[in-house]
Formats: sequence, C-alpha cells, structure tokens
Amino acid sequence: MDTKAVAPVRGRHGNGNTEIVLNFITPHQKWGIHSTYSDNLLMLTLNRGGPVIWMSEEDAKRAGIADNDWVEAYNANGALVARAVVSQRVNPGMVMMYHAQEKIVNMPGSEVTGQRGGIHNSVTRAVLKPTHMIGGYAHQSYGFNYYGTVGANRDEFIVIRKMNKVDWLEDTAAKEIV
Repeated sequence: MDTKAVAPVRGRHGNGNTEIVLNFITPHQKWGIHSTYSDNLLMLTLNRGGPVIWMSEEDAKRAGIADNDWVEAYNANGALVARAVVSQRVNPGMVMMYHAQEKIVNMPGSEVTGQRGGIHNSVTRAVLKPTHMIGGYAHQSYGFNYYGTVGANRDEFIVIRKMNKVDWLEDTAAKEIV
C-alpha cells in the first residue's frame, strides 16, 4: 500500500544514522488493559517504563540499532520517539508499536519536531472505513474532536533510525515555568 507518507521526508531529516523504511502496525496494547494504565507500578515491572517499538533483529542490524536504543520513527504525518525492542519474533520489514502507551513516562523530545516524542498515532492517519458507509446510513461514532464514520488508522510506512541525542527538554520546561 503506497500511502505517500514516506517519500516527502526521505533524506530530509538525517542525523547521520542509517534510515530504513518499514511497515508500521499498531496491535492492541500488550502490557495493559483499558482499565489499568501502563504507568502504574505493576505494569511498569512488565515493561521498560516508557514507549517501545518492536523490530526484527535483521532490520535492527541494517539500521545499526541495538536493543533498548532510543529510536525515532517518522513520516509526513508526524514523528514518535521510543526505545527499540529487538526481537526474533518480529518479521523483517515491519515494526510494531502496541497502542495506548502512556506519553507521561520516560518521553524525550523528537529530533524531527523538537517536541515531546509523540504517540503511536503520530505517524498514522485516519482513513474512513468503507463498510461503515454502505447503504447511506454512515454509522456514526463519537470521540473527542471527532464525529463521523469510524476511521481506521493502522497500516502505514515509517522511516526509522537511531537517535543521536536524547533530549529530555528539561531546559524548555524550566523556561516555560519562569
């Protein structure tokens, strides 16, 4: 699927590290459930305490990324920052970022945007679900700042690379307080 989200940014935000293009998918959250946030102590013991993105050993080697390195994934839609989980269980050519990871714990700034690192939907975009428009009824759903046919924001391609500098934006926060 060519979503035209990678071509406009390829080679434009280089930081000297190898960039590779991978298929980005967001399966259901692994270390939490809807009623249990992943920033509580029990959930943090099951994970690394912040956003993670899973990639194959083969792709990580091609990009010079080691397990637990800070990486940045971006395309024309946006950017996100996470730690790499390098696993033989992930198929080459794709990365996975479980959805609904909390942005309040362990979140540095993005080298591309200069803002806090984004969430799993930062690089996706909503596409209307055609089956919800059948028969002229257009099933409606409601969400904050959203009213309309249900959107499916899943399949996308991203550029991923190791970060050069992990900036916690602490200087920026101190300036905003004063």
